[in-house]
Amino acid sequence: MSAQMPRLLAFLVIGLVIGAGVAYAYTSSVMSTTYADLNTKISQLQSQINKLNQTVEYSIGVTLPLTGALTDVGVQWRTVVEMAFEDLNKEMQKYRMRVKFTPIIQDDKTTDTQALANVQTFHQAGIKVIIGPAASFQVKAIKSYVDDNKIVVLSPSSTAPTLAIPDDYIYRTVGSDAGQAKALAALVKSQGINKVIVFHRDDEYGVAFEDFFEREFSALGGASIGMKYDVTREDFASEVAQLSARARQEDVEGIVIITFDTDGVNILSHARKDSYLASLKWFSSEGIHGAMGLLGEDIATFIQKTNLLGTRPLFRENPLLHAFASQYKDKTGIDPPVFSANLYDAVMLAGWAVVRAGVYDGEAIRSALDEVAKNYYGVSGLTMFDENGDKLFQDYSVWTVKLVSGEYRYVDVGSYSGGVITLEE
Repeated sequence: MSAQMPRLLAFLVIGLVIGAGVAYAYTSSVMSTTYADLNTKISQLQSQINKLNQTVEYSIGVTLPLTGALTDVGVQWRTVVEMAFEDLNKEMQKYRMRVKFTPIIQDDKTTDTQALANVQTFHQAGIKVIIGPAASFQVKAIKSYVDDNKIVVLSPSSTAPTLAIPDDYIYRTVGSDAGQAKALAALVKSQGINKVIVFHRDDEYGVAFEDFFEREFSALGGASIGMKYDVTREDFASEVAQLSARARQEDVEGIVIITFDTDGVNILSHARKDSYLASLKWFSSEGIHGAMGLLGEDIATFIQKTNLLGTRPLFRENPLLHAFASQYKDKTGIDPPVFSANLYDAVMLAGWAVVRAGVYDGEAIRSALDEVAKNYYGVSGLTMFDENGDKLFQDYSVWTVKLVSGEYRYVDVGSYSGGVITLEE
């Protein structure tokens, strides 16, 4: 063995040692990097799992007439809203949807200015879906704002035909008064009445209803005379006196009133004292239905004497409606007022549209809403919308006030469907 061999072996041994050290260091570094990446990915996955397990909460604005001209029904509608949101959240749980909806309820005082203020407040809070407002003149006041800001609005009770406009952000879970005017005209004619005065609110709802009623009644061979009144007054004694004088002058056979609840009750409270007006037959749209003032002895007696009959949107043959009405009565002790079914369904449609959209965005929710409504059957019946965003299929009930078990109550006594009035015997 030469003298160089030990030195060569030493170098080889040293090289192996150094190589092993380098390999170990490299392997440790790689493993350390791999473990770090793996931990990062695990953390990211866990974060995603946590998000999936979290309940997403959405707020929906609700603007109700808790004071003002629609106070009576507005207060009752609050119970409907609470019932609807409770049931909507139960449906989310039933279908294992990690979603919860919360109503943000504001009083719009039955005014257009407050309705707009409420909508603006909702928008500033990031709310993209609103239930209400109730009256057509309020819907008209908010239309430009919600269209510009892509906020979906579902009104359960705005019925003015003038607001039947395609491609906007206003939806109505009730048919327009173009349909109800036809039903009311048919009802008046079925009672052998050929000439009437239509005493109506001077606003979007009253003016449009009177116009459409006049067309429909004329088509049936009747004569209709429009007479509007100022809705800003608190008492209508002088207007009722003018109505009485005009009725005598025109020799009419009946009076049709297009009112809300507080103004309607006031008008009837004066009319009952007028012997001539009490000798005529009276008719009404849905606007006064649900007003507690009609159930008092004095006005209820007047209703009986004049055989007052009214129309209101309602899908009668519906087990879901009967169950809803029973549940409402268990809670309140009274039957649900007009548009309660439409209000309930508005909440349900809004919630499911948000879920279907998958994003809280007005444009996406509007697109989803049309699809949801095509397949949703609610307490108001079929909920699909027409080209104007109004309820496509709408029947009507004929209502009055009767003495039942010793107390006066609202009672449905007939229906209008397919152009035919049917009254119970």
